[in-house]
Amino acid sequence: MTDDIRTGKDDRHARDIHDKQIIPKEEKWKDFSYGEGILSAVFALALLFTVLITSFEAVCYWTPGLYDREFRKYNVPFLLEYWKGDRMDYDGINTVIDETMLYLRGERENLIVEVPINGKLQGFYREDEISHMTDVREVFLAAMRMRSAAILLLILTAGYLIRKKGREALAILGCGYLRTCFVILGTAAAFGALCASDFTKYFTVFHEIFFSQGNWEFDPHVSRMICIMPEEFFSDIALRILITFLCSAGVLGIPAIIIKKNGKGCK
Repeated sequence: MTDDIRTGKDDRHARDIHDKQIIPKEEKWKDFSYGEGILSAVFALALLFTVLITSFEAVCYWTPGLYDREFRKYNVPFLLEYWKGDRMDYDGINTVIDETMLYLRGERENLIVEVPINGKLQGFYREDEISHMTDVREVFLAAMRMRSAAILLLILTAGYLIRKKGREALAILGCGYLRTCFVILGTAAAFGALCASDFTKYFTVFHEIFFSQGNWEFDPHVSRMICIMPEEFFSDIALRILITFLCSAGVLGIPAIIIKKNGKGCK
């Protein structure tokens, strides 16, 4: 009888110890898994933002002959003469865009760009155009700074997970990227299709958001800038950036897909 009572007490004591050991571990596991999910999502968002800005840079700065092809596609010397009555050749127009792109990334101090116009060397940009391009430059440089911050964030996030989880960190980051990428790329593709349906509308919305000063509307009768860079020029560039972003982000997702198929971490 005494032995039975003692055995019962021992069983209850053992269950109490078991519960005290198991429950905290389960809670800790849940908390840590939630934290892993947050960190992997942060890593993925930072990486995708980096890819987006780099895609923009790759299209606008690393694509040989892009602007010359666009200028010839839309015959901008004709547009310039038709709307503004000014005559320029492709060499002069390419000089303008080359110097403008240097200015936008902070490699040129001003936009005083002198080129042959109507057979006479003169400044291409008007004061109101320079004012707008100064605002564009600020957006460009802010995007570059944000990309640097995103790179730092993804390095810190990856470093923390590698320190805590070792080799498992790759699976955690890869699966987090895959899940986040699915949502972001789907959204980007849908947004691209929406913009393509009415580019003028969303191009206007873009300017109203980022250039609320209202100095972005120009008359082709007085603005050379709008003649050499018509709306179709920007729609072509935007499409290239979107395609580059989607493809680049998709390529980065291949390792995560392999990890998922091999069952190494995706739960």
